[in-house]
Amino acid sequence: MTDESTMPPHKQHTVAVVPGDGIGPEITKATLEVLRATGCDLAFTFVEAGAAAVAAHGDPLPDRTLEVLRDADAVLKAPLSAPKGTGRIVRRRGGRDVTYPSINNALRRELDLFVNIRPVHAFPGVPARAPEMDIVIMREISEGIYSGLEHRIGDVAAEAVKLTTVAATERLARYAFSWARARGRGVTLGHKANVLNLTDGLMLEVTTAIAEAEYPDVAFNDMMVDAVGLTLAKSPEQLDVVILDNQYGDILSDVAGGLAGGIGIAPGANIGAAGAMFEAAHGAAPDIAGKGIANPMGLILSGAMLLDHLGEAQAAASIERAVADVLADGEVRPPDLGGSVGTAVVGRAVAERVGELVSRELTS
Repeated sequence: MTDESTMPPHKQHTVAVVPGDGIGPEITKATLEVLRATGCDLAFTFVEAGAAAVAAHGDPLPDRTLEVLRDADAVLKAPLSAPKGTGRIVRRRGGRDVTYPSINNALRRELDLFVNIRPVHAFPGVPARAPEMDIVIMREISEGIYSGLEHRIGDVAAEAVKLTTVAATERLARYAFSWARARGRGVTLGHKANVLNLTDGLMLEVTTAIAEAEYPDVAFNDMMVDAVGLTLAKSPEQLDVVILDNQYGDILSDVAGGLAGGIGIAPGANIGAAGAMFEAAHGAAPDIAGKGIANPMGLILSGAMLLDHLGEAQAAASIERAVADVLADGEVRPPDLGGSVGTAVVGRAVAERVGELVSRELTS
């Protein structure tokens, strides 16, 4: 038996929660039930962004929301709507107006987050086109073609600028290589340097230099991004950690999620030097909002990544194990995975399994 007087002091973690748009509030509720079942001391603060913030404050990204997000130990964010053609947001930053192409882009950049991590692997019991897939996409999220540098040229054309900087490429590469080294994994850079000679060419040049000079022990190769897509479809076991720019990572992480069984079970994390925000890979799905049938597992697994980031590795593992157990059992499965069970029931099943695993660990 452990002497409680020798145990390290208990730590409370502050978690800012953005319930989101569409199905966001439903899957957030299920995820919080699972997080509470771990027994971790989590203090939740709720703030609005996106459509809910516009309704309440007339602003999709209020200053108060950003203050709460920056002060928290971590952020749990449900999906936010990104309207087609009208989602641009302009904010005053550093004495000048900065245009963000979407609310999600604005949040990531306002919080100075630079890498979106999307682990993609199949779960036993879930039909998948690529059942052996086990990759991690490291997507750059501060620049690229999503920089917001876009304008119309009269009524005849429109133009977007793809921004690639040495600084952003270096921090992404070092993060990905360090992450891969710690886990004994290899790295592939996806690019289109044969056409985008200067932008993707710079990313290839900088990443290769860092690989050779600082991480010679980490297996590294580069691949045209269209070849990455082909490899995902035909032989994903050839890929491990994949570095991609903002747009390539956005597209191919969804493709990978679909191949692994569905985007509904794909989690994600956004990491910066001084903050972290965790979100499912899918969108707000307004067409099924309020029906209680949304799959919460992507956000639940993102919650596991949040706990791991906070140093609660055992609790994070209990959530991952619980999701895997529930999916393998097959009795509790949401419609997008071929079942008929609703959001709340899925969340409750995972939470109950987490409770069982935590109790077993405490008594072992």
